Amino acid sequence: MYNDYFKLVKLKTGETLLCTMEHDVKSAAAETHLSLTTPVQVIPHKETRKNGQVIGESFILRPWMGLSDSEEFTISTDVVLTLGAMKKEIKKQYIAYVDQTNEARKQVLEREECEEAAEALLRDVTPGEVKIIDDELIYGEGYYEQEEGQ
Repeated sequence: MYNDYFKLVKLKTGETLLCTMEHDVKSAAAETHLSLTTPVQVIPHKETRKNGQVIGESFILRPWMGLSDSEEFTISTDVVLTLGAMKKEIKKQYIAYVDQTNEARKQVLEREECEEAAEALLRDVTPGEVKIIDDELIYGEGYYEQEEGQ
């Protein structure tokens, strides 16, 4: 991913995306479709004072297609308003965001694999359904204490 071109893509819908692409700006302009790798949507957020005065703007990053596991998306150049290179500071933030997202995704997958392995072990060890029975509901509270005393 880090050998690709880091790009800022402004879509005609108004969305701003950060991503990597295999093309530089000039060669991308000649294409009919663009392949965006790990696109991240930029959400502007106005910074205000208590009196409501706008003092600046910050940005929130989020996955562009958060419902997909894909890292690569193809879009028509018809929907692109403009392409440009990222500032160095933005590039660093984008890389950090993508790295953190990938690490979180990896941890979730590892956790899911552990849960699946535990379920498979239970299925192998126990033939059929596993039921947890609350003895106190069946025999009454203090049943075991009475048996020990007899």
